[in-house]
Amino acid sequence: MVWSCISWYGVGYIVDVGKNMDKSVYLSVLQDDLVKSMTDYCEENDLRMADFEFMQDNVEWPPQSPDLNAIENMWNTLKKRLFKQYDCPPVSMDELWTRTFETWYEITEKECQIYIKTMSQRCIDIIENKGLWINY
Repeated sequence: MVWSCISWYGVGYIVDVGKNMDKSVYLSVLQDDLVKSMTDYCEENDLRMADFEFMQDNVEWPPQSPDLNAIENMWNTLKKRLFKQYDCPPVSMDELWTRTFETWYEITEKECQIYIKTMSQRCIDIIENKGLWINY
């Protein structure tokens, strides 16, 4: 299982978290890898960490809901590229990780921005569709 994040400035670090992500692994990833990604964004884009506001989860949020979660769209983009770029399946988990790692960092800032820009309209569409899925 892998974890990463995206922002207006591009993809964050991609992390191999092993087979399962439980609460302690997730908190560790947020404390270490999310902070590293944010720190790099700040340094590369002349921002300060104080410019960011951490949003606490205060409502139920459906897991793996691509309609309301831009990172799920990025995972789909990654998966499609992996299938398109390679003629044969990886022969080992190490090879799969290497391919995943390399392909992840090929995703552009502009691609991230496209998914992020559509979030407001997606929220409107979900509300209009009474919480059901939308065509995105």
